[in-house]
Amino acid sequence: MEQHINITLRLRESDVDIRIPRRIEVRRLVREVDTIFNPGIKRKKYQLRIVNKGLLIDEGKHLSDYPMTTGDLVEIEEI
Repeated sequence: MEQHINITLRLRESDVDIRIPRRIEVRRLVREVDTIFNPGIKRKKYQLRIVNKGLLIDEGKHLSDYPMTTGDLVEIEEI
């Protein structure tokens, strides 16, 4: 299994292609994304939506436990 995957992250203004490790917790991924693309934003509760697969992954889960693959379209949803 590959250690990294290439995904498209849908942000408010645009879609961004990024390479991420498969063994990362959703909470850490969202913090890193916000540090880079949305400095100063603090999210309270959120989940990842894998748009093309209809998956929802909450903040305490690891990506490697789900069938995320290269080419997936991902959104961060605040709940």
